[in-house]
Amino acid sequence: MFDSTLALLAEGYAWLPDRRRRRDGRPVTGRLLGKKVVALHGPDAVRFFYDERHVVRRGALPGPVLDTLFGRGAVHTLDGARHRARKALFTALLQDRGGLDRLAADLADQWTRARRRWDGLDRLVFFDEAGLLLTRAVCDWSGVPLPDDGAEGTARDLLAMVDGFASVGPRHLRARRARSRQEDRIARLVTEVRDGDRTAPEGSVLRAVADHRDDDGRLLDPHTAAVEILNVLRPTVAVAWFLTFAAHALHRWPEHGKRLADGDAAWARAFAQEVRRFYPFAPFAGGIAAADLRWEGQDIPEGSMVLLDLYGQNHDPELWPEPYAFDPGRFLGREPGRDELIPQGGGDPAVHHRCPGEDVVLTVLETLVPHLAELPYRVPEQDLRIPLNRVPTAPRSGFVMTPVP
Repeated sequence: MFDSTLALLAEGYAWLPDRRRRRDGRPVTGRLLGKKVVALHGPDAVRFFYDERHVVRRGALPGPVLDTLFGRGAVHTLDGARHRARKALFTALLQDRGGLDRLAADLADQWTRARRRWDGLDRLVFFDEAGLLLTRAVCDWSGVPLPDDGAEGTARDLLAMVDGFASVGPRHLRARRARSRQEDRIARLVTEVRDGDRTAPEGSVLRAVADHRDDDGRLLDPHTAAVEILNVLRPTVAVAWFLTFAAHALHRWPEHGKRLADGDAAWARAFAQEVRRFYPFAPFAGGIAAADLRWEGQDIPEGSMVLLDLYGQNHDPELWPEPYAFDPGRFLGREPGRDELIPQGGGDPAVHHRCPGEDVVLTVLETLVPHLAELPYRVPEQDLRIPLNRVPTAPRSGFVMTPVP
């Protein structure tokens, strides 16, 4: 079988769904990075994929992805008891209702500050502004001080880590440098907190990670602690992609804006879920077959790579009628099934490798999208196409807007 790595880089989000269509819905097989690959699809596949008797994460993530997106030693690379002990740290931090309410307050405050600054601008790129706003909010909420030269450099680094993980060339190099820079800075903060040279608020991310002990009873080394703090900061700032998609949706379908601006909380929740379903975020999740397996008549040899189709499932007409119609109403009065809507993975976030930060994403969107809907602005002529061959993708222009005083 031909290796499909170059095809994946060229086709992006379309690579796996296109091959699944060619195989009439049967599991996709092939090779990536020289390793045999089998790709699965559907809610039953989600449950199969997140069972550690079937699929494990150790050795699954390529070095270039670790060196940009997740970091070496991250929770994403662990299995079994080590994973559960580390994951408990994140679920305690990211799923606490009081903590999420504090984050919402930080977000609203940062929006107010940004709004005052935007009133003096002739134009702004909303993606960049969203990343900056989120950086300020999540660093304040996390107890992670920003450097003396301000938030701009940190925001650029956190966005670069996400933007460059699935690329080659300059984007990838920028992502590597950004991660190295931020890991070094935050590792120094962790050491200062442990040595008593710096205070960190009780209950903050900085304090919790600095004090965390793994299942072996040992503190994380400063580098790994920095990696895990970045695994709170970076994904929160990555919601800039979803916020920009929300702006894109409000521009294309402005009829959804009034209910948001009027403070309809149920509509804000439904709108946030539909943004997460409709727009492209992660194309798939990956793991390693823990044993010789069989799925829907397809043999999966031990040690081969197993992919779970995220983008394709979120656009599957058997799960989502008219999947390419943007319809927040599909989520009114119902929360999606655990293994149906999977832009950030499936399974139980407490024990599986599903992202524990989904509540953070929803908090950000439910807090800020209503403010966006009531913001007076014009959308000048620009390229708002969203290329599916680029991972991660966004409107080409970054969504340029002209504030209206």
